[in-house]
Amino acid sequence: MSILWQLGYVIAVVLGLAYVILPKRIHTFGFEFLRRSSSDQSEESNTPVWLYRGLGVLFLFIGVTGFL
Repeated sequence: MSILWQLGYVIAVVLGLAYVILPKRIHTFGFEFLRRSSSDQSEESNTPVWLYRGLGVLFLFIGVTGFL
């Protein structure tokens, strides 16, 4: 396995851990078009948090299976 592939798998694991552990912080740090408008913020929704956690699990899966 080349060094570049291994580096990609390590990055996928790190991103996956960040997305699973800190989804709210990543959501506020992310792109403006992904955030809700200020009028919608009054009614909090957990949907973005769970989407980020799901994406984190996918990154973890890709990173871990890449090493196997």
